Amino acid sequence: MSEDEPKSAIEIAMEKLRARGDYDEQPLSDEQKAKIADIRSLYKSKIAEFEIKQQDKIAKATSYEELQSFQEELVREKARLNDKVESEVKKVKKRKP
Repeated sequence: MSEDEPKSAIEIAMEKLRARGDYDEQPLSDEQKAKIADIRSLYKSKIAEFEIKQQDKIAKATSYEELQSFQEELVREKARLNDKVESEVKKVKKRKP
């Protein structure tokens, strides 16, 4: 890429992250990649299992309030599990290969 060409939004964002020190380009070991894949797979299955249980509750809801409560619980739990995934992945990435 020549210096005359405009930078993409991703390139600009990456430069900003590097400047702030929020981006570390250390490559992951095969062991780290496998552990991260295991973590993502485990939580993907936990989320799917919870969604199935909640969808059953949602289908059996007898009032709008009950339906809304089950839907909100589903959103909260998915967010909680996704946060936990990212937290565990971050721990694995911080370990030295």
